[in-house]
Amino acid sequence: MIVEYDENVDFTKGKAVLWFSIPGCPPCRLVEAFMKELSEEFGEIAIVHVNAEKWSGLVEGFRILNVPTLVYLKDGKEVARQNLIRGKGEVLIKFEEPREL
Repeated sequence: MIVEYDENVDFTKGKAVLWFSIPGCPPCRLVEAFMKELSEEFGEIAIVHVNAEKWSGLVEGFRILNVPTLVYLKDGKEVARQNLIRGKGEVLIKFEEPREL
């Protein structure tokens, strides 16, 4: 399940991925096409969708320079990130790396 970010979302416990995107961004729509599928396949990883236009403080805090960007967290600490994502396979590799998450 994908959760839309708001100030009540807690991503400091366990495994999480912050997915930064903006509406109307073609590469963001490409990522959107497979994120729901990955969220169902990897239910132990919380996927939090962040509208980068709406949550600029979070964008600045994580130093997001472009979208889409995925920030992988373990207990609230960044362990990896991906940007300029071209396909599901790139993301799937990260989801399958247990040492990273």
